[in-house]
Amino acid sequence: MRARAWIVGLLAVVFGLAVVLPASAAKLKINIGSTYGPDAPVHFGQVKFKELVEQRSKGEMEVLIHVGGAMGGERDVFEAMSSGGLEMGAMGSGDVSIFFPKWMVYEVPYAVRDADHFWKFWNGPVGKDVNDMVLKERGVMTAGIVFRGARYLTANRPIKTPAEVKGLKIRLPEIKPWIKVWESLGALPVVVAFPEVYMALKTGVAEAQENPLESIWAYKFYEAQKYLIGTRHVFSACKYQISKKWFDGLKPDQQQLILTAWKDASDYANKLAVEADKKFLTDLQGKGMTLIEPDVPAFQKAVQPAMAELNKTLWLPGLYERVQAIK
Repeated sequence: MRARAWIVGLLAVVFGLAVVLPASAAKLKINIGSTYGPDAPVHFGQVKFKELVEQRSKGEMEVLIHVGGAMGGERDVFEAMSSGGLEMGAMGSGDVSIFFPKWMVYEVPYAVRDADHFWKFWNGPVGKDVNDMVLKERGVMTAGIVFRGARYLTANRPIKTPAEVKGLKIRLPEIKPWIKVWESLGALPVVVAFPEVYMALKTGVAEAQENPLESIWAYKFYEAQKYLIGTRHVFSACKYQISKKWFDGLKPDQQQLILTAWKDASDYANKLAVEADKKFLTDLQGKGMTLIEPDVPAFQKAVQPAMAELNKTLWLPGLYERVQAIK
């Protein structure tokens, strides 16, 4: 009788633990699908977000960062967020360029003049309209913007004028306006997913590529490219984004914690980005790349016919003019 009572007591303890342990051990896991490398300021912003969320939630939330396109390219990450299969993403312009090309009037060669113009766009009504459209159409929220600097061209031959672009096999992302503009200069665009760019350059599938300095450094494109060409044709943004389908299932206090953490993390990453851009430029030359300052006004003039055609045939009426009117 005593033995039976002892067994019953033991089972009560075991089942009691079974009830308690899952509750105490349960964490809200948040995955971030990042298309960026581990040396980029935008990655450090994600690390800061992880620190803030886990600290402020007192361990109730756990953030997992999947770097370097481990969860696919921008198309894959965006579609996963849209469906609710992925909680968050850190990516570039793929949300608009791939899925809503009619809105893609800002990250196009020479559409944005400089860093000041960049921030006035994203902090103003035009940038808000773009992000609101993505949220409405595909259920993906933009929680933060990080300035990634100007995009440079890299190649294994020196390029100083638009005429020298003719016949160049340049890797480009899946962005129709970019392809159109580079084709207008006589280039031969090759669409390659970002995680595959390095091998495309090494094997000769592509002879050139263009990216911000952080990506050229982080993905070691200097091992496959000789010349760093300061075309500064696009000023790129990173977007920290959230799946609304997933976000709507959270408690209000959890939602606020996450949004505040992304704001703080974005501020942190943007402070790093300015100094990092200068350092990347120096470091890339230290790795053997030769910096070339091309005739930028000539490039700006050369792309105008393609831009005018895109404005008539692709973009939403008046949107490009709104970007250009930002002072």
